[in-house]
Amino acid sequence: MNSFLPITSHTPLRKIQPLCNFFGQPNLLIKDESVNPTGTHKDRRSQFIIKKATELGVDKLVLITAGNSGNSLLHAAIGTGLQTVCIIDRSIQASIKKQLNHLAYLVIETDLSSDILTIEKTIAMAREHEREVIWDVKNGYHEAYLPIVDEIKSANPAYVITPVGSGELFVGIYYGLKDAGLKTKLIGIGVNDLNSIADKLHTPWTPYEKIIGKITAEGHQFIRLDEPVVKATVKQMGRFSLNSEASALVAFAAFDIFNMTRGETIVYVNSGKGLF
Repeated sequence: MNSFLPITSHTPLRKIQPLCNFFGQPNLLIKDESVNPTGTHKDRRSQFIIKKATELGVDKLVLITAGNSGNSLLHAAIGTGLQTVCIIDRSIQASIKKQLNHLAYLVIETDLSSDILTIEKTIAMAREHEREVIWDVKNGYHEAYLPIVDEIKSANPAYVITPVGSGELFVGIYYGLKDAGLKTKLIGIGVNDLNSIADKLHTPWTPYEKIIGKITAEGHQFIRLDEPVVKATVKQMGRFSLNSEASALVAFAAFDIFNMTRGETIVYVNSGKGLF
């Protein structure tokens, strides 16, 4: 039996008055994904993946992870019989490596800075037997984030702000807004630096590049920040004691970059902190 705790049916939509005062936005709401079982929005995709994989008789799941996505998937897989393989960079923190090794079927260390691993490569790295059914689950599950829009649509936000790594969350929310018929403007914030303190947001390749281009062509916004801005934003937001890692806090830079109408409802997606 899967012992993974269930996703909160509706993660809280919080109004934090000090944040409203700081940004001069009286209707700023925080969609708090940090309350999910492992403290991150990635728990939504993990349960989505596990459900599909068990229904279709998959033997093994493999993904490249910096920590949180792997930890989330490993917890979701407990008790299912699915084998989980994490591919990590050799330079990853020892504490993260220890946690992943504790739960994973296999952890593979490599130099991720020098090679872009294709799906074919990751599956080959994980394969032990010819007839194994293996899924690479690093990307491609944006549908897991559609329910976020169902949970915020009653607020009818003028803007939704979200951090962007591979773009899976950004794309999922875009389609959720479209399905709901909302005219909300979507704002995404990413980073440029490979060694950014917002490390979960740097990705050398993403299958969502073209759709992100289409989304921005429709009038939504996406920008990648240089590291001085990233550091300044994270330091500035640290005073509010949010349950957020740097990769979540950095999207607050949107308030300095984009001219959002005062008094409009703004939803900021706090992607959380995870366990690391």
